[in-house]
Amino acid sequence: MLDLQALGAALQPTRQGLDAAGFDLELAEREQTLELTVIARASACEDCLVPKAMFRQMASDEIHDAGLTAVPLTVVYPIDQRRRRTASG
Repeated sequence: MLDLQALGAALQPTRQGLDAAGFDLELAEREQTLELTVIARASACEDCLVPKAMFRQMASDEIHDAGLTAVPLTVVYPIDQRRRRTASG
């Protein structure tokens, strides 16, 4: 089981950067993988998000720098959320 509280604390710099750009960040454990879901608020610039591979690396670096064990990461961007809703609807 992942320590979501410790991982959330480690990802505070990412959360702050996203907040300044109009996004929220949710963390969840899915099949022993940390799922990072980026949620766009009304003022968000979705085109301003870095590529997922870069986002994943930045998050991994923050987790490592906090002295935590590396965990598998999945990144879900707002466009992915819309695709999921369209596919299930």
